Parts: sequence; C-alpha cells; structure tokens
Amino acid sequence: MGLSHLSALPRRSSNVLRSLVDQNCSTNVDPRLGRVLAWPRAFRSVWQARSDILTFIRTGDEVLGHDLRRRFGLAAGLAQAVTLPENFFDSSPNGKVKASASVIVPIYNAAKHVDTLLETLLRTVPAEQHVILVDDGSDDDRIRTLARRFKDAHSKAEILLHPQNLGFVNAVNSALQNVPRGNHVVLLNTDTRPPPNWLPRMLAPLADETVASVTPLSNNAEILSVPRSGVSFEPSDATLDQMDATAQTLRFRDVDLPTGVGFCLALSRRYLDQIGGFDPEFGKGYGEEVDWCLKATALGGRHTVATNLVVGHVGNASFGEEARRKHVARASRLIAARYANYSKAALDWERRDPLAAERLAIALAWTAGEAVSPVPIYLAHVLGGGAETALLAEVNTAFANGRPAVVVLRVGGPAQWRVELKGPRFALAADLDDTRLLHRLLRPVTDREVIYSCGVHAKHPETIPNTLLELADGHSLAVRLHDFYPISPSWNLLNQEGRFEGVPSLTTKDVAHAGASSHESWREAWGKVMARAEEVTVFAKSGAALVQEAYPEAAHNITLRPHKITHAPRRLTPGGKSIGVLGAINHAKGASVLERLSRLSTRRIAIIGALDGKFSLHRPNVVHGPYEQHDIAKLARRYDVGTWFIPSVCPETFSFATHEALATGLPVASFNLGAQADALEAAANGHVLDVDPDDTGAIDAALERLFEKARAL
Repeated sequence: MGLSHLSALPRRSSNVLRSLVDQNCSTNVDPRLGRVLAWPRAFRSVWQARSDILTFIRTGDEVLGHDLRRRFGLAAGLAQAVTLPENFFDSSPNGKVKASASVIVPIYNAAKHVDTLLETLLRTVPAEQHVILVDDGSDDDRIRTLARRFKDAHSKAEILLHPQNLGFVNAVNSALQNVPRGNHVVLLNTDTRPPPNWLPRMLAPLADETVASVTPLSNNAEILSVPRSGVSFEPSDATLDQMDATAQTLRFRDVDLPTGVGFCLALSRRYLDQIGGFDPEFGKGYGEEVDWCLKATALGGRHTVATNLVVGHVGNASFGEEARRKHVARASRLIAARYANYSKAALDWERRDPLAAERLAIALAWTAGEAVSPVPIYLAHVLGGGAETALLAEVNTAFANGRPAVVVLRVGGPAQWRVELKGPRFALAADLDDTRLLHRLLRPVTDREVIYSCGVHAKHPETIPNTLLELADGHSLAVRLHDFYPISPSWNLLNQEGRFEGVPSLTTKDVAHAGASSHESWREAWGKVMARAEEVTVFAKSGAALVQEAYPEAAHNITLRPHKITHAPRRLTPGGKSIGVLGAINHAKGASVLERLSRLSTRRIAIIGALDGKFSLHRPNVVHGPYEQHDIAKLARRYDVGTWFIPSVCPETFSFATHEALATGLPVASFNLGAQADALEAAANGHVLDVDPDDTGAIDAALERLFEKARAL
C-alpha cells in the first residue's frame, strides 16, 4: 500500500537550508554576499519550524510533510499555470488490451467497505474476468458470507482463506500463485470505489510493453490525489461519479510516474514474470509497491497514470492511525536505504506536476459536486494591487463560509484566459486562448455565480462582455467596479491625451475611448452586462455617479460598499520633511506629475512602491520598490515622510493607498478626482487640492502649505 509520498522532505537538513537561503537571498547585492546574508534567516526559519519537522520525522504525516515542503520552497508553487492543448478533451480510446487480467482484493475485516466494493465489482467487472478474494485472517464472520455471496454471483471468482492475518504483502503474494499464466494483475484495496467501465481504462496502457504499472487518479492517492497532491479529501459517491465522468472526457496522456500507488494498481505480466511478487520484508504493508516499481524501473519498465480514470479511495481502512504511522516510518527507512535517489526523483516529479491539467479539470467537477451553493467564478486581472486585495478578501470569505473552492478567470497574462481553481488547501491554474475550450473546461460547474472583478490589460477586452454573458447564462451575474471598463475601453477614463474629462459621449472619436470599433459599440456590449447584472457594486460615491451617468437605467442596481481596510498602518508622529507616495505609480497614478515635481520641489519625494520605468525622479528623490502593508509605517519613518501625496490623474474606483496613508494620521493630499478625493473629504487629515494636475508650481505650493500647517500644529 501507498508510500509514494514519502519524499516529503529531504533527509539532509543542508538541502532544506540551501533552499531557504535561495529564497531569502537579496537581489540588491552581489549574489555571493546575498547568500551569506541569507543564512541567519534560513537557520531561523528551520528553528521556528523545529516542532513540525520533528513531528514529521516521527510520524511521517503526509499533510504535514506537504506543508513543510511548501514552507521551505521544496514543493511546487501554487497556481503554476499549464497550457491546455486544443485536443485536451479528445476522449478517443487509448489502446486495446492484449491480455486479460486477474483482480486481486486482499481483505482484512472492514465489512462495510468489503460489502460496498464487492457489490460494485459485480456491476463493473465482466464475468469473464478473473477475481481473487483473499480473506487474510478476518475475525469478522460477515467477511466469509460476503466473499461466498460474491463467488456465487461471479463465474470466475475464487476465495483464498488465511487462518491468520499475514498482512497485505503476503496476501497479494499468495494470490499471485493462483493467477493464470499470461494474466496482468490489478490490486484493489477494499476501501476503493471503482466507477463504471474502470477496468478497461486501467488495463489499456499495458498494451505498451514498456509499461510496468498503471495507477488511476483519486481523491486519496498520495501523488495522484485530486485536487492536490499528497492531501486526501472525502467526497460523496455522487461527487466521485462526477469526477470520473469528467476524467472520461479527457484525452489519455502517457505520463510517467516515479512509482505506482498501491490502493489500485495494475501490474504488467511481463514484469511480474521477471520480478515476482512483493518483498515480504515490508511486512503488513506500506512501501512494497514502491520497492516493486523501482525494481521494474531498473529493468527498463515505466509507471504511468490512467489519466482518464478516477477511482475513489477512503484510505486507512485496514490500519489505525498510529499503526499506519509506524508502518510508514519503517517503510520509509527501507526505501531510503535501498534507493538513494528515489526521494529526489519523487520530489522533482511533484514539483513539475505533469498532471496539473487533469487535476484542474477533474477538480472543477469535485468543486461542483461538493458545493452546497453556487460556485463563484470571478473574472479578474493578473496585475495585483487593490483589486487583487479585494478579490482575495472575497475568496477568503468564501472559504470561511464553507465553499470548497472558487474559480478565478484571469486576463492580462501570457494567454487570453488563465483559469485558476483556488481552495483553502490548493491552487491549480491553466492558460488557454480558445474561449470554446474555456467553456468546455468549466462545463462541470453547473451551478455558478459569475462576478466581474477587473479586466485591466486583457488581450482582447472587447470579448469580456460577451464572455461574461455566456458564463452567466442561466446563472447570477454581478459587477464589481474595480475599473471603469464598463464605461470605456480606457479603463481609467483617461483620454488620448492622458487626461480625465468625464464620461465620454457615445459619439466620441477619441481613440482611447473607441476600443476595437467604436465607443458606441463598446457601451452597447457592456450595457447588456449592466442590464443583466443583479448587482453593480461600487466602492465610492464618485464611482456610483459615473456609472449612473453612463447607464442611467442601472441606477437601481447600484450598491455602494466601500472596502474594509485591515491591518492599517499605525499613526505616526508628525514633523517629517519628505513627500511620501504609496503604491505602484504609472502615468494614471501620477508618474508624470511626480517626475515634474521632482525637478521643482525642494523636498525629497519618497515613493514607497514602484515607478513605471518610462519615468524617473531627479535626485535625491527615491523609489523604494515593492513593500508589504505592515511595513508602511516603518518605511515612512525611514524616509522621513511628513505629508502623503496621492498623485493619481484619473478617478480611482477605490484607493487602498489613500486609506492607508490616512491611517498614519499625517496630512494626505490628492487632486479632486474619484475615490481618493471622496476619502480625503471625509477625513480630518485629508486635503483635496483644487489645482490642475499639469500645474506643477501650484501643486508644489499646495503641498508646502500642508507642511507649514503641520509645523504650526
């Protein structure tokens, strides 16, 4: 039984430390010096995790091992996107079986699981297929009754009785003696749930003589678990059926594995003849299939996945938790001693995750099956910022309310669409350019709520309205106004000269507002979305006014719901002499304003954030670069910030930077535009500048007055 996840952590602590050093190495210094400086932080990380590391070494707990790998940067990163091929859903047969097989079921008590499995096998294993039930010393009288009933109903079934419990390994080996010459073998745990038509899909890859073993995907199969490798889930039988129904629509791919997984494992007759059965040294079970598979690998054999099959698995039906941990720890030592390179190979395979695409497709079916309310599908961008902060807050709320996962459909990345499936314990992602393939991928999610969050920098923004309507056909649709795409293809409402001049008229010829064809056609397309939406959420009163001006008919659907600011910076002592600017600054956020101001002002400008590379500040002004929210107060002190300036030249839908700056208690200034001005008007330390963004002298004078006012206080 399964041990393929025992590669959870490198056995040498130096490998962990090197990984942590690489993660913490500064990019702002010479690489060699950066590594030296990173060692103390690496040691500190290991020391802080010492309790969990010792627990993992003692217990072999797979979940804890996976979390430690992620913490130390030794596991696959979350949401690493794969590219879906156009023929991803080509479910043509993947070959013909050249030989029959014997299905071996080792049984030790667990009557409930046995009853369910045998009833399933009567429905799913053809009468001409050989089945061997091994009653391995069960002390529950119901087992013999269930086994005899199965034998009476299945013409090619036989029963082997062991007077005492010999364990999984010996149960399998005794059954192998009764397998007809030439038959492949399929090992099946009693706590599995095979779906209809499972056996042909298990055996089909064995038509390739280089394949030594085949394992299906499952809800609980270590490295072959869906949605996430190494972590088990317990879906209902109906959900398992949905997962397998989706798997059957997928094109079979011949994906190599470092080892098979023993809960449901097909073994090739060719390699059984060369290797024989399992090594009895593995005792009651765990690790024996890894040992067998690695022996087959040494003989040139390969181990593959039935990528079009999901077999349910309860797990640990034969062992208690404490006994399981002891078996895992012992088996781990045996495997490590025999196969020094296995741990690294298994870990490398998991990092690459060649099955990410299949996991995503099947996990969507899992999500749909387990959800008790509509599954959220958010359309969002890839650029981070305030819209992403708001989206993550919504996602975390969904998890807190018991949602198994949410879908985030992103634009602005390397492909037209990036589909992310996020759960509390996993994240999967795929890139695709074909909108038809997108709809096919999301087909299992039959109960959904579609939410527009942000479409900035989409490759084909003109396709967004229709895609939203197609996704929401028969389902709810909501709009979150994190950008102004519903009003103009210029998502920040700046015209071709980079200025804000209000909501453009339908007949405008301004190229920034025209889009792919005309502004009128853009508004017509988005007008259908706005009319269809059950709710249009805005985050500032200025945003509500702009939407009402563009779409008067949507006024009754508009809800004003400002974002909540969490972990706001602490208040600062006034008296600083620098102008502070928060956030990633591009033209719309006021980069040109700051560039001009840096030439004129006698005060240092400190951008705590990034500056678009098209712009630069004159010395001694400084651009700090990316920052964490909890560092704002510390950085403000470092750069001696006395007044904050929000230089955006466009109306923002909501400005986290403005609210964070206000939380410090220092004066905060902005132009009379959008949500930033709304926030300042409502705050005692807010100051709306009634000046033109192009009038640098007036801006400098207005900011200087704020410094003087602060000194007077």
